[in-house]
Amino acid sequence: MGSDRRIVFGSFLFTAMGMATFTAASLGILASFVIDDLGITRTQLGIAVAVVNVAAAALSPVAGRVTDRIGGRAALVVLFVTAAATFLILGTAVVYPMLLVGALAGAFSQASANPATNKLIAEVVPVGRRGVITGVKQSGVQAGIFLGGVTVPSLAIALGWRVAYLIVAAAPLLLAALAMKLIPASSGPGDVEIHERVRVGLPPAIWWLMGYGFLMGFSGSVTYLVPLFTEEALGRGPVAGGLAAATIALVAVFGRIAWSRYAERSDAFRLSLGVMAVLSVMAAGLFYSSSQFAGWLLWPAAVMVAVGSSSWNSVGMLAVMGEAGIESTGRASGFVLLGFLTGLGIGPVIFGALVDRTGSYDLMWLLSAVAAAVALVVVAGWAHSPGPRGAARS
Repeated sequence: MGSDRRIVFGSFLFTAMGMATFTAASLGILASFVIDDLGITRTQLGIAVAVVNVAAAALSPVAGRVTDRIGGRAALVVLFVTAAATFLILGTAVVYPMLLVGALAGAFSQASANPATNKLIAEVVPVGRRGVITGVKQSGVQAGIFLGGVTVPSLAIALGWRVAYLIVAAAPLLLAALAMKLIPASSGPGDVEIHERVRVGLPPAIWWLMGYGFLMGFSGSVTYLVPLFTEEALGRGPVAGGLAAATIALVAVFGRIAWSRYAERSDAFRLSLGVMAVLSVMAAGLFYSSSQFAGWLLWPAAVMVAVGSSSWNSVGMLAVMGEAGIESTGRASGFVLLGFLTGLGIGPVIFGALVDRTGSYDLMWLLSAVAAAVALVVVAGWAHSPGPRGAARS
């Protein structure tokens, strides 16, 4: 694949990840508009956000199997069309149940994101050249949240939140048409040998990655509460809280690219995942210390969580491709995402309840650190499991 084609290919994957995972973030970005217009409570809006993550977790294995059957390009087109439908439904929602329907549609596009993009990389990019492009496409999630947070509120103020959603919906429709023209078709979704191998059980590494993903998703879900922590525990204003969240998102963009590049070039997948777990433990300690000793520790904590739990899936998805092989990449991605999205979905609920009950964020940081420490144990267990199929050796 030439450099020009790699740029086009990487741009599609980058945009696909951003579009497919933007539903929950968009509901948070447009929360005040949606609550006022539909006359719903914050709890009801929170339920809609939870529906996206929990339903995406449940749908991920199904999305993975479908991806392996239809191939990467077709799955990418379905992803773009579903994302467009999601934003159209949200933009035309006049009652709360319709908002929930949009959340469910967004859950399917989110569940399809990694299986579709991982499958395409496994089909098109040779082993040894997947690191950077995987990091780039995973950074699309964080970049999408950052860019959406900058642009969508202005659109909502100028044109209304519904029109903002309708404008956003136009982008994935255009990308679906371009993908059909520019992305190479899969070489063999109908290949009998591949279908036979898809029926075989997944390698043990996938289940280790699924457990690791759950723990890092749970630990890293504290980032949802960092802005509130900044305001309530550190006594800063909402601007500082927003800046802390933006710092995490921006650093994670570069962190995902750097980690995946390093892991592939050094053949150090398990080592990289172990270091990210350690960084997540240290981040939780720094967040706690910022509220006890020195508020400025918030910023190194934000950087550390960004290159820790917020960056793990760039290396994790790369490891999935190497371990599962082309024929089962979609299905394996779905199961790993089932673990990750489950942890990401239940974390804020548990952490929020702890803060409400105790009036403090201390237990939240302790639990986040414990989860990341257990993730390190999981990496050690994987290291002593049967030998890897492909890339994840050290």
